[in-house]
Amino acid sequence: MRILGIDPGLNVTGIGVVEVEDDHCVHLHHSVLRTRPSDPLSARLVLLRDGVRDAAKHWLVSAGAVESSFVANNARSALLLGHARAAAIVGLADAGVPVFEYAPNLVKQTVAGYGHGEKSQVAMMVKLQLGLKTTPTPADAADALAIALTHWAHSRIQLLVR
Repeated sequence: MRILGIDPGLNVTGIGVVEVEDDHCVHLHHSVLRTRPSDPLSARLVLLRDGVRDAAKHWLVSAGAVESSFVANNARSALLLGHARAAAIVGLADAGVPVFEYAPNLVKQTVAGYGHGEKSQVAMMVKLQLGLKTTPTPADAADALAIALTHWAHSRIQLLVR
């Protein structure tokens, strides 16, 4: 099973791809999609949708994991994040990939063992869990890998429950 993790953001969206082999997870790819704030919102959302769709198709993923929204103090920021999430979800849907959503605190708890961990802690745990030589950068890509790892962990739990 290949999992595409997505850390959505309107300026920077993290992409992380892992492959499950037997009982462990292997890193395949991580990167970011960047949009220019000076571009129209519609163009930025199309870029995110197309980038996610193309990554899903290129890496032949069988599941997409997206970080769910959180309530922010700034309503405008929350709305823009919602737009970016929607573009990512539509990109996965366009590629025919099922979408799973995980709360930010659940991702941190699953990967780092603490639901309020720092981004640096999450990135370090991603490095350790995937056996990488260096910490994945930028932070948005590391977060995307953490979201993919979270999906892997929770899908394994669901198999055990059944």
